[in-house]
Amino acid sequence: MTTSLTALTAHVWSTEEKRILVAAARQAPKRWIEDPWTLSFHDDSLDLYERMANKHWLRDRGGRARLIACGAVLANLDCAIRVLGWAPLLDLTSDVTALDRVARLKASHRARPTAVDFARFAALSGRRTKATPSSVAAWGREIAEVGEAEGVGVRVLTPPHVGALPKVGGQISRKAASAGSWAAFLIGTTTEARGQLLRAGAVAQRLLLASTEYGLVGTVFTEPFDAPAVRGTLAGIDGVPGFPQAVVVVEEPLETPAQKGRTS
Repeated sequence: MTTSLTALTAHVWSTEEKRILVAAARQAPKRWIEDPWTLSFHDDSLDLYERMANKHWLRDRGGRARLIACGAVLANLDCAIRVLGWAPLLDLTSDVTALDRVARLKASHRARPTAVDFARFAALSGRRTKATPSSVAAWGREIAEVGEAEGVGVRVLTPPHVGALPKVGGQISRKAASAGSWAAFLIGTTTEARGQLLRAGAVAQRLLLASTEYGLVGTVFTEPFDAPAVRGTLAGIDGVPGFPQAVVVVEEPLETPAQKGRTS
């Protein structure tokens, strides 16, 4: 009897690997959407499904925020797969037999994790691995340059720039917990196709993880852009990266009274 080499899978997820992957997925922010996703494991791949039945469907018509949330889960899964020593292959194509499947991630081949992978994975559990930058705005400009993805743009905004945004500027400014040093990453897409909304969510999540790596506090919001009319209006403003889908507010952590009194 002979065995076809093409029939052999590259990898089969172990019980421990599945535990790590599920734990990573659960670290993605849920906001008001609760649990918008489920996972299904196969030999060397996993499928991410969106839960279309959601009590917030009236607020999230079309599933825009739900897809952005699923994109954040994809970013965490990508990170975990890399730390496990595999190169992930992402497939966002639609499956006519499973319309609720948003993506498939496959362990394509062995790849040694990098320092970037380990730092990002540590950030999943809230661990800081780098020194806090002296200027959040300057750090934001540097991070924004490497944070973009296919069809997804990022613009870093200082507080005055945020306040100047029509319709949403005041709402976003109030998201900052203090009047200290903070910046906002405005994430936009060239279209509102399913794949680009997923990538927007992944970009937002990677920005959150980057803020954690540097000891900063990041929060993502999609609510200011819920109304299609708001997204359409802002898309025509110079400097806005397409249709705005989410904003990530990053700020310095608030000092406790004990920290404020330190002299060393």
